[in-house]
Amino acid sequence: MGAKWTWALAGLLWLGSHSDEARATSLEITPVTVHLAPRANATTVEVMNRGGMAAAIQLRAYAWSQDGDKDVLTPTQDIIMSPPIFTLGKGASQTIRLMLRRGARAGGERTYRLLIDEVPPTNAKEQQILIAMRVSLPVIIGSAAPKARSLQWRAQRGAGGRITLSATNSGNAFDRVHSIAVTMADGSQHAVSASGTNSYILAGAKRQWVLKPGGSARELRLSVTTRSGKSEQVLAVAQ
Repeated sequence: MGAKWTWALAGLLWLGSHSDEARATSLEITPVTVHLAPRANATTVEVMNRGGMAAAIQLRAYAWSQDGDKDVLTPTQDIIMSPPIFTLGKGASQTIRLMLRRGARAGGERTYRLLIDEVPPTNAKEQQILIAMRVSLPVIIGSAAPKARSLQWRAQRGAGGRITLSATNSGNAFDRVHSIAVTMADGSQHAVSASGTNSYILAGAKRQWVLKPGGSARELRLSVTTRSGKSEQVLAVAQ
């Protein structure tokens, strides 16, 4: 009977902040969001080991799409990673080269995730492989003919009077929501909680936020800051 391997995940990070550098556990990674210009076919990512011992690293690439508020990752061969597996000594760094295969630019903007796993030595006694850390880097392949980003916002009251905000990305490039402020007619401000795991809204995708509490107002003022800038609008609350 063959050995049974168990994968245990100690940490999962979805990165993509304004900063150009991320530090997680013992690895330092630059940049945290990878952008390829429309005519570029290759780029690099730098990984440095800041920990006190050597680290074994494994890379995997996934096509990244969104289904409602869920991120969907599908294994892909579109991106060539060199090297895909390596060991970093204490204080050492490794330059990872990412290259697009032919045909990966078909259509508009393409979005991927690069998973970087730090894999400790196998525990032979318990037959386990532990993933000490996982970093997920967004990889954005720019469109040769980008359109203006456009988020269409809607407010709707549902069961129990709860108000849900939704944003649909009608453009052909991703956007990212940094902050949302909601003010009611009486001047009260309401916090919102995201339904998804991150603030990205990919082209053609739809994301939702829930007001806490919803209230009974028929309209609200929405102030949103995204990577495209800041905007304000008054939304009627659909019943």
